[in-house]
Amino acid sequence: MNRRWLGFLLLLAVLPLAARGKESVRIPFNQGWTFLKDGQERIVDLPHDWGVEGPFRIEYPGETGKLPWWGRAIYRKTLSVTKEEQADNLRFYLDLDGVMSGAEVFCNGERAGAWPYGYASFRVDLTPHLQAGDNLLEIAVDNPEESSRWYPGGGIYRDVFLEKAPAAGIAHWGVFVTATSQGRVRVAVCLRNAGPEQAGTLTVSLRERALPGTDAAAGTLAETRRDIPAVAEGMTVVEELSLPRPRLWSCEDPYLYEAVVSLGTGDGTDVCRVPFGIRTAEFREDGFYLNGEKTFLKGVCLHHDAGALGAVWSATAWERRLRKLQEMGCNAIRTAHNPPAPGLLDLCDRMGFLVMDELTDTWTVPKKPNGYARLFDEWAEKDLTALIRRDRNHPCVILWSIGNEVGEQGYPDKYPLAQALTDLCHREDSTRLTTYGCDNPWASTQPGWVAAADVYGFNYKPHLYAEFHEAFPDKPYLGSETASCISTRGFYVFPVEEDQAGGLQDFQVSSYDLYAPWWAGKPDTEWEGEDRNPSCAGEFVWTGFDYLGEPTPYNADLTVLTNFHDPVQRQRAEEELARLGKIASPARSSYFGIFDLAGFPKDRFWLYQARWRPDLPMAHILPHWNWAGREGEVTPVHVYTSGDSAELFVNGRSQGLRTKGPYEYRLRWDDVRYEPGRVKVVVYKDGKRWASDRVRTTGPARRIRLRKEDLPADDLLFIEARVTDRRGHTVPTAADTLSFSLEGPGEIVATDAGDPTSLVPFSSPEKAALAGLCSVVVRRTGPGRIILRGTAPGLRRAKITLK
Repeated sequence: MNRRWLGFLLLLAVLPLAARGKESVRIPFNQGWTFLKDGQERIVDLPHDWGVEGPFRIEYPGETGKLPWWGRAIYRKTLSVTKEEQADNLRFYLDLDGVMSGAEVFCNGERAGAWPYGYASFRVDLTPHLQAGDNLLEIAVDNPEESSRWYPGGGIYRDVFLEKAPAAGIAHWGVFVTATSQGRVRVAVCLRNAGPEQAGTLTVSLRERALPGTDAAAGTLAETRRDIPAVAEGMTVVEELSLPRPRLWSCEDPYLYEAVVSLGTGDGTDVCRVPFGIRTAEFREDGFYLNGEKTFLKGVCLHHDAGALGAVWSATAWERRLRKLQEMGCNAIRTAHNPPAPGLLDLCDRMGFLVMDELTDTWTVPKKPNGYARLFDEWAEKDLTALIRRDRNHPCVILWSIGNEVGEQGYPDKYPLAQALTDLCHREDSTRLTTYGCDNPWASTQPGWVAAADVYGFNYKPHLYAEFHEAFPDKPYLGSETASCISTRGFYVFPVEEDQAGGLQDFQVSSYDLYAPWWAGKPDTEWEGEDRNPSCAGEFVWTGFDYLGEPTPYNADLTVLTNFHDPVQRQRAEEELARLGKIASPARSSYFGIFDLAGFPKDRFWLYQARWRPDLPMAHILPHWNWAGREGEVTPVHVYTSGDSAELFVNGRSQGLRTKGPYEYRLRWDDVRYEPGRVKVVVYKDGKRWASDRVRTTGPARRIRLRKEDLPADDLLFIEARVTDRRGHTVPTAADTLSFSLEGPGEIVATDAGDPTSLVPFSSPEKAALAGLCSVVVRRTGPGRIILRGTAPGLRRAKITLK
């Protein structure tokens, strides 16, 4: 069903309740906003990111995605209030999950509230500014240039809700649920009262939570009721309940309960429903323990954009991403480097991911002229308090990250800042520990800095794990940011050399997974550090998916290419820079992802799957085997596998048996010479056949194949387009420009192939395939059948029917 229709029906359903003043209601408030920017206006639905609409400009900063995300804009919408609602003394609250940035909210021309941090969620009380009839709401956005190191987006890019509630009720984020593994549940409820003092009844019920989309009844498991003689603003009431035989939340069984809290007064009833899970999460000196079992954090860092959708929040798009990560074996997410959308944590609760929830990238030492350092002194406490109160009921959240690579690491006189943020976290939530991402090696030797957070986070320092653990044996630690390996999906450079400069060519990076910036390393280096130091609690790879901005090593002026310590690497990089000359870099997205920007796995997916799912029989060969013109030339073959040895065959001839040695995580045949045909690998584990894989030389591109990805929601449809030969094999060198058209109740929202250098707008229905693949995102606008067609010159066209 169309989102606009659904919102309208929900509005019709709840308005009578609000008008009678009986029970609070919370409704989506996303549809039909007037958007004004640069002298133009149009109607948009939220969430909305004006920056991702483009166009890409090669002269725009590569670090922020070459998109026009900065500027000022206004969003307007009319809110109608009846005389009956005013007579019932209802409060009207506007809840905004995220506005990028510098948001100010006006109601009938009066300033009702503001919040400058673009990643923060906040509430505005509209009530004092409302009148019976139509009321004009305006949200002004001021998104300054030079405020971000990556693509931030622009506008109201997350959901907005309208809540109508009695004058006396439950404070915003005012319910805090904690529980023991024995089933003792403590529910702390903070109350509010904007009207005259009155009596009320507080009811707390614990229920099993029915999953979205099911009809299962949520039975009451425990309940308390308390009469409150006088409801006062800010008062806190604590209820203790008990659940018999509690079912614990875990990654394998993410079981959720729900606390339903209601305050009834003479004006009506305010109701708050809070999902929660019961679990224990402990960081000990020898690692992380979930429900008493040692659990290695197999995590990835994720920026907040969703590729071609930009910063726009979409539960469907993010569930797609999380499913792909789970297939790889990932069990943890770091929200780099900011508070996530609330919906992401809802998904992580339901799907069984552990989360490091992060505040910011910057404290008082600036990284950008208009970055968070301008806000820190006035807003850090407010932002961190809001983050914790919003997110502390999520069982997925196991750590509060107070900052990333902050400059204060190098200034001992600033260490109290870190301690103050940790103390604030403990004040708001005594059940979780704090951490930070540290890239300054000297800081890890300083007791004052080490003590300022509960768990030490190393960014790219596996070589320091042993000496840190020896110096601070009781201190938990983890890899808060690891690897930063860079590659372009399906792209390979010959000859295969180990240093970074050897993998660079034409603004792309070879996918042999051997290359990383000077400050980082390949995955193998991190894993050796972990295996030599089993006290390490886990790692968070930079990054799970490519993201808009930060196209290292091809940033705007290419100077990063020459940032090498080794003179040979420096010379190679300078040669590449000279070859490119004064050409401005077209790179608009990162090369760090295990998945590309379109969501297709790079070779590294199978490298991490082999590491993180050791009991899964699997093997993956790289590179592809379409190398016309390279006959007889050395073309190394690497195999990623969860097995321990393998034999490689080229056209049936053995290339030898290889066995992983200590601290070796891939198998390599570096002297294979290319000849067209088939490459096959047979993998063994503990002496028994374990898995196999094969690649072949395909025929020329002949047709397009379309396939819809299987997702539970259908507001957004993700369709995979493949360029194949006549036998249906994907042609790994195909770069045909594909054209897509649609008929029926839908629209093409975006196309992308994951090419970090493509400056074709995401909204274009035409896109060149990368390594034979392209993705199409379709938004359903109503019920009925949708037909998507794909065409390209010289290829047999394709059609898919989306019912």
